[in-house]
Amino acid sequence: MKAYQHVLVPVDFSPVSPRLINRGKELAAHYQSRLTLLHVVQDLPLTAQAFGDVPSITIEPELQAKLIDDAQKQLADLAKQLELSSEVVLEIAEGLPYDSIMEYVADHEVDLILTGHSAKKGLIGFMMGSTAESIVKHAKCDVFVMQAPKDA
Repeated sequence: MKAYQHVLVPVDFSPVSPRLINRGKELAAHYQSRLTLLHVVQDLPLTAQAFGDVPSITIEPELQAKLIDDAQKQLADLAKQLELSSEVVLEIAEGLPYDSIMEYVADHEVDLILTGHSAKKGLIGFMMGSTAESIVKHAKCDVFVMQAPKDA
C-alpha cells in the first residue's frame, strides 16, 4: 500500500474538529507525511444587486479582513491547544467550503482528506452535511469520514 504524502483536515471549529485534527496528526506521523489544517472563511450573501441583476453577495472588505484574522487566530489557538508541531501547515481560504477545499486539494497534491459529519440521521437514515457529502462523492483522493461526538 502506498503511503499518504499529504493529509488535509478541513477545520470548521465544530465539536468534531479536535478529533479530526488528532486523527490527522496520528496518520501524518504514521505515514511521515505533511499535515495541513484548512479553514474556509465563507463568502456570505449580505446584499443583492438592484435592477434585476443576478444577486451578488459581498462582504465589506474590512469585515472580511476581520473574519480572516479571527479565523487565523482561532486556528493557531486550536493548533497550540492540541500541541501540534510547528511543521503542521495552517491555511485560511476564502470562498465556498467545498470549492475551496477541492481547489486546495488539487493545488497541493493532497492524497487524504479527513472530514466529519454530524451523525444526525436524515430521512434515509444517514446524512452528512453538504460539504462532507460533496467531498466524499467527488474527491479524487481518499477520504476519511469521522462521526461527531455523540454529546455534541
